Amino acid sequence: MLSTISKEFKLLLRDPVGFLLLLIMPGILIIVMAVTQDSSYKDLQDIEFEVAIANLDQGKIGAEIMAAIDKSDKFKVKELARDTNGLAERVNSGDVKIAVVIPPNASAALVNVANKVVNAVSSGSGMPSVFSANPALDSVRVELYADPALKPALKNGFRFALSQYTTQVKMNALMQRMGKMSGADGSIDTLLVQQMTAALSLKDAQELNAGGHKMPLNSVQHNVPSWTIFAMFLIVVPIAGNMLREREEGSITRLRLIPGALQKSTLGMMLFYVMVCTLQFYILILIGIYILPLFDLPQLAMGQQPWHSFPLVVATAFAATAYGFFIGSAFKTANQAMPIGAVSVVILAALGGIWVPLEILPRMMTSIANLTPLFWSFNGINNLFVRGQGLVSTLPSIGLLLLFGAVLTFLSLLITKRRVN
Repeated sequence: MLSTISKEFKLLLRDPVGFLLLLIMPGILIIVMAVTQDSSYKDLQDIEFEVAIANLDQGKIGAEIMAAIDKSDKFKVKELARDTNGLAERVNSGDVKIAVVIPPNASAALVNVANKVVNAVSSGSGMPSVFSANPALDSVRVELYADPALKPALKNGFRFALSQYTTQVKMNALMQRMGKMSGADGSIDTLLVQQMTAALSLKDAQELNAGGHKMPLNSVQHNVPSWTIFAMFLIVVPIAGNMLREREEGSITRLRLIPGALQKSTLGMMLFYVMVCTLQFYILILIGIYILPLFDLPQLAMGQQPWHSFPLVVATAFAATAYGFFIGSAFKTANQAMPIGAVSVVILAALGGIWVPLEILPRMMTSIANLTPLFWSFNGINNLFVRGQGLVSTLPSIGLLLLFGAVLTFLSLLITKRRVN
């Protein structure tokens, strides 16, 4: 037994790079997962959201709502829009996550209803009306726009906070009017309270995607595409394993003796794995459409033009395959390639919004996430499946994925050529 232990120890020391990777890659994984998962354990009040506001009200009510949002620890006013032109489209495309529109005459409507309430209280006390009121001006609605891909918990958290702000503004307006009364008992019946509550209410103005269809985000809509993309990138393990096996058998050396054979062989292998990954994507998507509803889960929706996903899926498959070839080319042994290949995909998934929403990640992690291929692919899929946009919206993601794959393919061929020479 001691001799076996000694033998295994010597074998491990023969591959110091692989031994170090067994420690380094899990260490990196621990750091990344600790940072990303920490955000999911935080209360929503520990996370700062950026909000766009269009204040169309000329009175102090709109200013008070804006001030309440800006002073909050949870929210920060990102920009002030002068009008609502293009605001809904920007939210729908994901450029702006949350937007609030304070309508014209918000101050006038709220003060008018407060006047009605005070006049009713005065009348009930046998006193004359104190303030003038306009019967035609009863209520307005503060409109809330949210990115269709924004997680419901985050949207509901902001909606609840905004509701608190508007309630406080309404009560302030009422108390100011009540303070100017004299001799009344100050009691308010239920109907008057309801009128005051309805004077300034919230409205989810953005309920439809770009195609004009309601597509609420649910667990299936997020989990099926995200984990499918993750599974596609796990192709790195069999690709790297096959490349290392062929290298040990001397297949690559023999191919190098035939002019152009190495490039053709690499192209053929990549084409095969791209087809495998593409087929894998649509098989897993079919599970979301036909199998998950059998478990009382929502059916996956692929948007208005399902075929628009094909170029993006092929680009994702190419990027995943190229990454596998790069890992198989860059490392010499299985102890080196397998840990870094598998663990790096897990890290990319954690950074790319597969495991936790990017909205709750620290700003630094969000910046890093924007540079990952899984984020590019997942964002493109969200544009199609959730936001209801078309093929044009996926072109930036397709371009980045193709560039990523082309660079790694070039590096793989360069490394392989140098190693054979």
